[in-house]
Order: sequence, then C-alpha cells, then structure tokens
Amino acid sequence: MSTVESRRGVAVLVAALVALALAVVPATPAAHADAAGRGGDYVPFTAARSVLDTRTGVGAAGGTRGARSVTTFPVLGVGGIPTTGVSALYLRIVAIGPTANTYLKAWPDGTTMPGVAMVNVMATQTLSNGAIVRPGANGKVSVYNNAGTTHLLVEVHGYFTTGTGTTNGGFVPVAPSRVINTNTGLGITAGAIPAGASRTISLATAGVPVGAAAVFAQITLSPPAAAGYFQATASGTTGVQSLMNYENGINNASGAAITLGADGKVTVTNKGGGAAHLVIDLMGYATKTSTAGAGLRPVTARLYAGQIAAASSIDLPVGGTNGLPTRGIAGAALSLEAAGSTVAGTLRAWGTGTAEPAATLTQFAAGSAHRSSTVIKPGTDGKVRVRNISTSAITVYIDLEGWFAEPQPVLPVVPDTPVAVVQAPATGGQLVGALEYAYVDNIGRVVIGHQENLDNFSTVQYTVISGNEAFTGRPALNARPDGSLAVFAQYTDGGDVWSSGQTAPRAATWTGWSDLGGSLAAAPTAVTLDNGSTALFAADVDGKLWVHGGSAWRNLGDVNLTGTPVAVRVRDGVQVFGRASDGTVGTLLYRTDGTTTAWTGLGGTGRGTPSVVVYPGYRLRVFATSGDGTVTTKVQDTTGVFPAEWDAVGTLVADGAPSAVLDPQLGRTAVVARAADGIVHASFETTSGSGVFGDWSPVNTPDLASATDPTTTTVDNGSTPLWTITYRTPNGTVVVYDRRGVPGLATFGEPTVLAAPR
Repeated sequence: MSTVESRRGVAVLVAALVALALAVVPATPAAHADAAGRGGDYVPFTAARSVLDTRTGVGAAGGTRGARSVTTFPVLGVGGIPTTGVSALYLRIVAIGPTANTYLKAWPDGTTMPGVAMVNVMATQTLSNGAIVRPGANGKVSVYNNAGTTHLLVEVHGYFTTGTGTTNGGFVPVAPSRVINTNTGLGITAGAIPAGASRTISLATAGVPVGAAAVFAQITLSPPAAAGYFQATASGTTGVQSLMNYENGINNASGAAITLGADGKVTVTNKGGGAAHLVIDLMGYATKTSTAGAGLRPVTARLYAGQIAAASSIDLPVGGTNGLPTRGIAGAALSLEAAGSTVAGTLRAWGTGTAEPAATLTQFAAGSAHRSSTVIKPGTDGKVRVRNISTSAITVYIDLEGWFAEPQPVLPVVPDTPVAVVQAPATGGQLVGALEYAYVDNIGRVVIGHQENLDNFSTVQYTVISGNEAFTGRPALNARPDGSLAVFAQYTDGGDVWSSGQTAPRAATWTGWSDLGGSLAAAPTAVTLDNGSTALFAADVDGKLWVHGGSAWRNLGDVNLTGTPVAVRVRDGVQVFGRASDGTVGTLLYRTDGTTTAWTGLGGTGRGTPSVVVYPGYRLRVFATSGDGTVTTKVQDTTGVFPAEWDAVGTLVADGAPSAVLDPQLGRTAVVARAADGIVHASFETTSGSGVFGDWSPVNTPDLASATDPTTTTVDNGSTPLWTITYRTPNGTVVVYDRRGVPGLATFGEPTVLAAPR
C-alpha cells in the first residue's frame, strides 16, 4: 500500500522569460579579470603632473589648509590626464610643514570620505607617500587635513585605465627584493648621495625586465643630515618625478611608482640640503604589453587596526575580504601606518607562506606615527604577513587601496539546479512569515519568488534580480536580523559569491548586489548563527572548506570537499556535512566562537549533496545517494555518534540528491528523491521515530516531470502545519506540492498549472 494515498492541491509556479520585465537591475561591481581583458592597465608619466599646490594656487585657491578642512581639485583633463577612461590615479601626496601632528585622506569627490588615511606627518615635518585614488564622477579628488594648518601638494605619476589599450599593460609581481643600497654599494656606488648630486641606476633587475614601463617600489632612507626630497628622471627623457620627501634625523619611507627609461634605468637626484643614503626595494612592475599583467581593481577599506607585539607578526587576510578572491591576486595595494612605539623600528610585509624578504616598508620613530604604501602579492589563503621589527609593541593600521587581478576562471552555468525555499520570520505584527523562493535558471538569471498567502501558491510574485549578470548553482537563502531575507549566489566570472537582500521584511523588491569575494568551486550554503548573523560555507577547487562569517572568507581546512555542503543549526553551533572527492560523506562542527572540530568521515561512496534532519535533542539523521543510486541513511545515537554502516531506504534508484524533512504535525521523517525519468518519489517512516521507512511512492506525473533535485520545506501557515516539495520541470516551470498533516489522512493533492507572471 502506498504511503502516498492520493493527490490534493499542488501549485505550479511558472518562472518564464517574461519575468525579465519585472527585473530589478543591480549595480554592477567591478569585473574580475586580467588587465588585457577588463582594463586596469597602468599608464606612467615621465614627468609628474601637478594637480594641487596650495603654495601657488595650482588646482585650488592658494593658502594653508586648516584643521578638518576638505580641499577639492580637478584631476581628469589636467596636464594630459584623460577626461575619461581613468579608473584610478597613482598620486604622490605631500603635507608641507603642518603646525600639528596630522594625517591626510584622499578620495573621489562626491563620495563619502573614507575611514582610511594616505599620509601621516608630525608637526613641522614635510613628508609624502604614494597612494592609489579613484577620481570622482566629476573628475575631481578631495583631500582632508585632520589637524593644524598645512600646505598641500598632490602630483599624478600615472593612471590606471578602465579599458584596454595597445601600448600599456598590467602589474606583474616580483619577489620583494632590495636592489639599491648606498650603505653597502648594492646596485649603486657606495656612500651617501651628496646634496644636489645624481646617480644613474638600473631597476631592470630582480625579475624586472628591460622594457618594463615602471616599477612599484619602496624607498627608505636612514636619518639624513638635512630635510629634502629625491627626484627621478627616466633615462632618455627630461621629465622629472619627485619620489619622496624626507626629514632630517629620522628614518624615512615611502611607496613610489617609478617610471623607467627604455633601458630600465633612471637618474635619481638628492634635492636636499645634505647628503642622504638611498635604499630601493622592488615589489613589482608594470608591463608595456597590452596582453600581459594584472589589472587594477580600486577598493578602499581598512583591513586591520590593532596592536602587533614587539618582534612579532600577524597573518592578515586580504584575499576573501572586500569582494576580493582568495586566489588570483597578483598584488594588493596596501598602506601601513605604525604608531605608539617607544623605540624606532620597521614594519615588514610579505605573502604568507613565502620566504621573508629583506625589504622593509614603514619606518617609525619613537612616539611618532608614520605611513608608507606598498604592493604585496598575498600568499597562502590570500594572507599577508606583517612583522613588527622593533623591541616595542606598536599600533598598526593597514588599509587597502586596490588589488591587481590575475585572469579569473569563468564557470559554466550549471543547468537544472534546485530551488531554495525559506520561510521568513514573522515581523510587523504578522503571525507567520512569507515564503521566499530562489533559483538560478538555465541561462544564469537569479529568480526570486515571493509568496504572502501561504494557503494559495498561485499568489507568488516573481522577480529577476540579476540583470545581465550570470550566476550558477543553487542559490542560498537566509534570514537577516531584521527579518528580511538575503540571497547568496555564485558568480560565473571568478567563482566568488554575490549577495542581495530584500529592501525590507516581506518586501517583494531586492537591493543591488554586493560582492563577497572568494574563489569557490561550487555554490555556497547559508545558515543563521546564534548571534543572528549569516555564515556561508563553500568549497574551493583544492577541496578546502571555507566559511564567510561577516567580513571575510576563512579556510577551515583541506577536507577534499567537492560540490555544495549542507549546514544545520545544532546546540553548539553549526554542523556542516559534505561530499569528499572520493565520494564519502564527512562532517565537522563549526562552533559559535568560530572554532571547529576535526573533519570526521562517515563513509559511504556516492554523489550529490547530503540532506540532514534535526531531531529533538539535536540528534541528526543524514541521507545520501550511494554510487548505485540507492538512498541511504544513518542517525546519531544519544551520545552524538554515527554508526559505521549506512542503511538503505528501499530500492529506488535515484538520479540525484535526496531531500528530507520532519513532518511538522505527524512527527514522521520523510525523504524524497528524483528518478531518472523525472518522477519524484517519497518514502516515510512507518511510525514517528521508528527509523523504518516504507516503500517509495511517486508524487508527480510524467507531464510534470522534474528536471532538478527536489527541495523539501516545512511551512507554518498559522493553522494546519504543512510541508512542501519544490522542483523545476525541463521547461523551467516551478512546481510546488504541499502536504498537509491531517490526522488520519496525510496526502498530496491534484496539480494545478498556473499562468506565467506578466
């Protein structure tokens, strides 16, 4: 006797192409690709373009700038800088003789002032630093002075393009290398460079080829006898670039982009009042080849604010934050500030997992704050190691100004992926929340369904929220603290995860997309943590399990994971299950504090994502498809231990992954799976808690065949508890069967086909 006695009530929800008329087109984040394909090429100048000088009135009215003042000036269209096609500029920013300790910020005019600085300077000093800054939509940049009065000087040493050209290329990293040191005679005549004297040096070394357009470098000076600045002239040209300003009696450091001559040489000149030693460390170069190098993606964000103990280091996540991938980053443009030290010292930074270089970055004196910029290629898991080379603890601020994108993989749109279904929390005095549906169709669109009336599935409102962006895999839906839902989907270009949210609880409209970064091999799963935040779990191509817990992706270990994992809330956190590359199922506990247990193999060999049911007491039953298509299951004992063996659930040969649910009224576990002919079958526990399952029985008919794995969902409609089965047919139609637990008669109903949304 079939456990499915009859059919009573089905809603068939159609997501047709005409839903494009309802689409909400999101803002488009920066694309992830190489310089040759998507822009971000570097165009250096042989002569710096002065765009602001308050001493002479260049760019803005002359005169010193006061505390908390903002000075705005044009950059596009000035001195040969194009009026369009510029994504960012490489600036040299100078604070000249401030009357108080201060810092400078620079940002695109017309946008919110960022929380990050570009230059730190003590009273009466004149210091500079390099910075990558986007122009505003009006072609202007704004600079903020925090304290005292000071003159400002800003020069443009080059710019980054929004598109590709034929004469300029992208960034190529090299192992951080010291190539010039007048203290030792490395690459130059030994001895301090006298005031007014020049030296010609070659920077086509340590991996930089002859013919490179420019190098990205660190310049450091041991305490010179007098204040001044160094300038450079590319060989074969007459143009001048001021590289850095320095002060007498202190260590000095600055990031710089140095334009090279055709032979890789430059002439450096000491424009100070006394002799000064010069040290140059190379971080990478810009190529002139339009099909080579990594393109710049401007991003402004604070990555770290905290202490680093004396003679200690931290591993700083850079990849996987602020929309960055965890791999494929040729370089991260960083600005590092050190403050609060009781002694002089140095900050050093390099890719985690790579050899520590001799190159140094920020130099700091006791009781001062100093900042320097650099470009670092992140290492293991997209991290950068930052070391405090001093005998005093220091406060460190590390800011991101952009990153250079290597070619990112383009993922195919996976056809016939399952539908995600979630009931939102009740809000605004409502007794029950709305049902929300999300799926990626076979051309890569993210389609959202919104259902207010839980007794009438014909009321679903459809919206395509992906515009012309392409996604792949099953999206994840999850509730946010305010009761609205967020959707998370894998972007085809690069494999990172994008998110969008309802504009308000129960709203049928959704926000533009945010790029959460990551470099993932399959779509993520989402779960709400005890604190109300969302955790995403996903695997990369190496089988590592990653979690995104709010601001960054974090590697939880190499567990040989493949496909999309599944995560469920338990007493102590989140239990994550997944399929390993050898076909076995495994699990780990992600605790509320972010720690994890070891990955535990549960055996079995099969395919597809497992399904998990949570019983009272947080006992878990897991279902999985074995290699021969049999659906198997195992359940924890009262101590939380899974048995060694899997039990077969009948003889159905499934064509995909199962989906299981605990009937909200009858208390019986049900599992559904799709056969190769598209017929969805269901099997129920014979009695609640028995663990014995009855025969498989068909739910749908051939005219409503399923092309996707089914999804089961419990629904609270305020009266009769029910659960649903949702899938998509071969033509993209969404089908929902609802099953109501009526004592003595628990049935599925007859199908009803609804009209497509208009």
